[in-house]
This record gives sequence, C-alpha cells and structure tokens, in this order.
Amino acid sequence: MTVQGRELPLCDNHAHTNPIIGMGPRELARRFRREGGRFIVIVALLTWSLGLTPGDLNSVRRMYDITVESTRIVNEEGVRSVAVVGLHPAEGYELLRRGWSKEEVLNFMRKGIDLAAEYVREGRAVGIGEIGRPHWDVPGDIIDLFNELLEYALGVARDVNAVVHLHLERNGINTASSIIGMVRRVGNRPYSVVMHHTEPITIDMASGNGVMPSIPMGRRGEFEEAVKYGPRFVVESDFIDDPKRPGAVIPPWTLAKKLKTYLFNGFINEEFLQTICVDNINRVYGVDVMG
Repeated sequence: MTVQGRELPLCDNHAHTNPIIGMGPRELARRFRREGGRFIVIVALLTWSLGLTPGDLNSVRRMYDITVESTRIVNEEGVRSVAVVGLHPAEGYELLRRGWSKEEVLNFMRKGIDLAAEYVREGRAVGIGEIGRPHWDVPGDIIDLFNELLEYALGVARDVNAVVHLHLERNGINTASSIIGMVRRVGNRPYSVVMHHTEPITIDMASGNGVMPSIPMGRRGEFEEAVKYGPRFVVESDFIDDPKRPGAVIPPWTLAKKLKTYLFNGFINEEFLQTICVDNINRVYGVDVMG
C-alpha cells in the first residue's frame, strides 16, 4: 500500500500461525502482504495447539522449529519476519493440573527457556516468549512460581541479548510496575522487554522506563485510547490461526486495514505510523522494516 508513491510501514508485533490446523504461514503472509504488511513477529504457540505433548522437551523443540520455519516461509513471501520462541505460562499451569509438583514444573519450564536461548544464540530466533504469568485467577503460590520463572527468563534473555515477549494479567499500572521492577533488577537492555497484549494505561509508565507496550488492535477502543499517549508503543493482532476460534482476535491483514483507515481518516498521521511501526520496531528488534 502506498501514499504518494511511498509504501506504508504496516507491522504486526505479535502473531501466531498454525500449519497443523490453521491456514499456516504462507497464506497468512500472502494475505498480510496484500494489505501492505511489511513486518510481523511470529511467536510460538502452545504444544497442544500443534498436536504435540505438554511436558515433553522434544515436543517443545518441535514447536520452536515450527515457529522458526514459519518465519522463513513468511520472509519468502515478501514480509519481513522474526521468531520468538518460549513456553507460555499455560504450559506450566497444564503440568500442575496434571499433577506435576511445583519443583518439577519449575525445572521443566527452565529447560524450555534455556532451549529458547539456544535458538537465539544460533540466530534462529530473536526472542524468548511468550513467557510470564497466568492472566486467569490462580492462587498466590502459583503466581510466585511464575514470577520466579519470569525473573529467570529475563536473566537468560539479558545474557543472550534476546527480546522478551511477556504474557501477563491485565492489571494496568500494577502489572507495569511489577515488570519494571523486575527488569531493573535483572538489567535487560532498554526496550528489549515487550508487554504483550497490554492496556493503554500502561504506556506512560512502561515506555518511560524502557519497557515496550504492545497494544492489541482487536480490543475495541484500545488503539484509540493508546493514541492519546503518543507514539510510545507498538501494535499487534495476537492472531492465533485457529479456525475453531475465528473471532477470538483479529488477523494481521485486518490490523493492516485498520492502520490504513486511521491514517486516511486523519486519526493518525504518517509520522505517528512511522514511529510505532518503524522506529519502535527497530528499537526493540534492531530491524529496518522498510530496508
């Protein structure tokens, strides 16, 4: 998509693709590119979403491989893409539900994080994620377990210079404050930690302290609210590529359409779009979207 001969920088900071039950990366990339999509971050799914086995490290490796291969295919279709691999907190919670002890879950999830770091060191992925805390109600001791894992993952990411995508509860300033405290203690590179699917109210605090807010385009009114804080965030679809849940989140091509609509109706200008989709993406990933 061009404006006066210039191609627009339309980017999706967090999406999933499922070559087992969904359309897969090639069709996703083609649809996104048709709407002007230039860059997309492909994030690992859950093991069972791909027909793999929770609690099995070989299944985790296979899930990471599928994620990396998906980015290769997306790039092949003319959309720049990078991979983020890791274990969603639902993986650990599922193991607890199946009777694993907290110590067993801790050890297994650490192995999954260490494996993700290998992929970063090898240049196959740029980040670890999505990792973090359950967004559903769980007892305090379970939150403590996931906080321990979260701090461990941040330390591993710091050591391999990885980006981190965080899955968190949506509790506004309280959530942002807790993450900022962790990032400060651990010493991650500024803007290498992304608060995925976060609320606009976190933008000032997070971006002002070197954490990048990622605003979901599909939640009604949240992009409009985010714009009030200035271009201090990135945007995401959080597409899950599951035909059984077509309305769960928007697809990347709808994100691209929405960004174009906001630009053409004057709600944002080209400078705003450039900042959220080029400058901020470069700040997080070191990628020249338009290069």
